[in-house]
Amino acid sequence: MKIVAALGYNDCQILDLTGPLQVFASANQALGYQAYQLKIIGLDTQPIQTNSGMRILPDLAFSDLREVDTLLLSGGRGVKALLHNKALIDWVKQRAESVERIASVCSGAFLLAEAGLLKGKKAVTHWKSCALLDKNYEDIEVDSDAIWLKQGHLYTSAGVTSGIDLALALVEEDFGHAITMDVARELVVFVKRPGGQAQFSTQLNAQNEATGVVAKAQAYIQKNLDKPLGLTPLAEFCCVSERHLFRLFRRCCDSSPAAYIENSRLSLAQQLVCEGTLNFQQVAERCGFVSADNLRRVFLRRLGVNPREYKARFGKLSLGHSVGIGE
Repeated sequence: MKIVAALGYNDCQILDLTGPLQVFASANQALGYQAYQLKIIGLDTQPIQTNSGMRILPDLAFSDLREVDTLLLSGGRGVKALLHNKALIDWVKQRAESVERIASVCSGAFLLAEAGLLKGKKAVTHWKSCALLDKNYEDIEVDSDAIWLKQGHLYTSAGVTSGIDLALALVEEDFGHAITMDVARELVVFVKRPGGQAQFSTQLNAQNEATGVVAKAQAYIQKNLDKPLGLTPLAEFCCVSERHLFRLFRRCCDSSPAAYIENSRLSLAQQLVCEGTLNFQQVAERCGFVSADNLRRVFLRRLGVNPREYKARFGKLSLGHSVGIGE
C-alpha cells in the first residue's frame, strides 16, 4: 500500500488539497482494494481554515509524518507565509530525498522553489503566479502553459484543478491506463486535458490590458477573422510601422500579432465547433483557417484533439441528456 500525504494550511486552496486526494480515493474504488492510504498533514493538528471558509481536520502534523510515498504540497494565498517557516522548508527539503514522489499543486511550487528543489529544472504554477516564480527564482525554467511537469521524481502542476490532472498521471504510473480511465470516467474529467493553461489566460489578459494602437488592432482582428490578416495590413490600418506594431503587441500582450490572430481564430473556432450549426469547412472559412484540413491541424497542434473529438467532448449534445428509468 502506498501512502499519499497532502499538506494543508490556513488559507490554502481547498481544491488543491482535496482534488488530488479524491483521485487516489477513486483509484482505490476502481481497483477494489486500498492501494493508497491517504493522509492530510498540517503545520500542527489544529483545524485548517481553507480559502473557502470550510475547515479540514488534519490527521497529523507534518513533523510527525514518518512514512510517505507521495507527498503533495497544495497552493493558495497562505503559501506566502509558509515561505518564512524554516522548519517546514527544511522538512520539505529533507523529505524530497526519501520520498518516491514529491509534487506541488498551483502555488505550492513556491515551497519547492524555496527549498531549492527546482534549481535548474522546469516548473509550472498557476498562470497568475508564473511571472512571480520566474522573477523570484531565476534558476528555474518556468513553463507558463503546462498543465503539469515531471522532472525526475519531482512534479509541479498549474492552477487548482490541474492537481487532478497530475494525480491521474500518478495513478497511471502506478496502475496503468485502464484504471486511470475508470477513475477519469467516475470523476467526469479528462485523462489528458486538451490544451494548456495559457488558453484560459493569455487572450483575456491581452484584451483587458490593451489600449491605444493595440486595442484598435485587436478590434480590427476580431471583426475580420474570416479575412487575410497579417502584420502588414494591421500596421496599415493602425497607421504605424510594422516594427512599431510588433513591439507594442509584445509589450502589451506578450505575444506577436500573428500569435494573437491565431489565438483569436482558434477561440472562435472552438465556440463554433461546440455550437454545431456549421460544418467544419464552414467553421474554417468563418475563422480564417480557409480549409477543414487547416482547422484540423491547428486543433491537433494547439489542443491535442481534432475538431470532431473536441465537439464530442464539449459540444451541446455532449453536455448531457435525459434518460428514463431503467435506460
